[in-house]
Amino acid sequence: MRLLKTAVATSILLSYSSMSYAGSEIETLFNMLKENGIVSEAQYERLMTELNETKAKNAALEQQLKKQLAEVKTDSGVDVKFDKGALSFKSRDKKFSTKIGGRVQADAAAYSDDADQGNGTEIRRARLYLQGTMYHDWAYKLQYDFVSTGSKGIKDAYLSYKGFDNTTLKVGNFKDPFSLQEQTSSKFVTFTERSLSTAFKAGRHIGFMASTANNDWSLAAGVFGDSLTTSGGSEDEDWGVGTRATWSPINSKTNVVHLGLAANYRNTESAGTVQFKTQPETHVAGVNIVDTGTISDVEDVLKLGAEVAYVNGPFSAQAEYITTSVNRESMDDLDFDTWYAQAGYFFTGESRNYKKGKFGSLTPNSNVGEGGIGAWELALRYSTIDLNDADIDGGEADAVTIGLNWFATPSLRFSANYVDVLDVKGGSLDEREPSLFQVRSQWAF
Repeated sequence: MRLLKTAVATSILLSYSSMSYAGSEIETLFNMLKENGIVSEAQYERLMTELNETKAKNAALEQQLKKQLAEVKTDSGVDVKFDKGALSFKSRDKKFSTKIGGRVQADAAAYSDDADQGNGTEIRRARLYLQGTMYHDWAYKLQYDFVSTGSKGIKDAYLSYKGFDNTTLKVGNFKDPFSLQEQTSSKFVTFTERSLSTAFKAGRHIGFMASTANNDWSLAAGVFGDSLTTSGGSEDEDWGVGTRATWSPINSKTNVVHLGLAANYRNTESAGTVQFKTQPETHVAGVNIVDTGTISDVEDVLKLGAEVAYVNGPFSAQAEYITTSVNRESMDDLDFDTWYAQAGYFFTGESRNYKKGKFGSLTPNSNVGEGGIGAWELALRYSTIDLNDADIDGGEADAVTIGLNWFATPSLRFSANYVDVLDVKGGSLDEREPSLFQVRSQWAF
């Protein structure tokens, strides 16, 4: 019986001694067993030796675990996030971040034969971009459109510095600050194509720009060289300056009043030529309904634009007017103009997202695939352009567009547009009245 008691006690004590919290309680128990004669002196010494060894091992393990925990807490590794189809990486010290996103837009269009436009399909845009931050205050973006090739495919390619309060400095290739519909991404414009006013877009150029903005106003100004694809050779390239200012006296999530003014000046230098043209708010056929052709003897071009936009819950409206003055050295100067007005209504209750002088992405109240029907918008636009002046017969056109948009999820959009060109006066399509129907599927992430 004594031997059995000793074996049982020894087994229990050895089990306790292997536990991480073995300590004074087990040592006290060993002493009691020795005093009651349950264990011998030799057994007591052996058990105490094993207990002390276990304590030492546990202390070393505890120090190792504390060290590993400290390394985890100060880890400078990467957090990965997947949101709305975009993949983003951010270092845990918040010094670096990178986001990978893009868009794919597939179009199909059917035309009346009044303007010799052929029915067809195309991939309108297929873009990927990288954008992020470095050392907190530096930012970058590189965007490439695979529909084009070589340098023509490069869209945004710039560095920016955001170390000043509400002020950003940007250098590289990016859009001149001009026009509300141009500053709003093609992912977020109301119709599949921008209005006839796009004939006077400022486009992208290599340059330097400073911008500042808060919730209610924005201001940007920059100096620009020529476009990325221009090769000047031995001749000087075009250069220009541009500025845009916006103010939102009313600016809440569902109520917005937007006012804007912009100016863009370009000196044509030795090239001395410009051209203004536009398709009938479509892109598949590639036929321009108004076109000045190449205007020579040009010294410089000045574009002035005025913007207004309004959002009240599911209803939105916007309009722009742009006038373009072409200064020629030995011939009569030219003046062209354009304007458009549009309105849209979400009958599922959403509001257009407005921030810092332009419109952004839309999030449906309910997503298809999660029990919802997405967001549905009906829109109407009227646009006009006049490219007739002096010896230039570029044509004058008016167009009405009706659009239906279905935002199935924040990243999936399907659109249908009907465009009716009311009349073309002058130019190669004089007295034509083409119409068209086009659809688009878009995945933006």
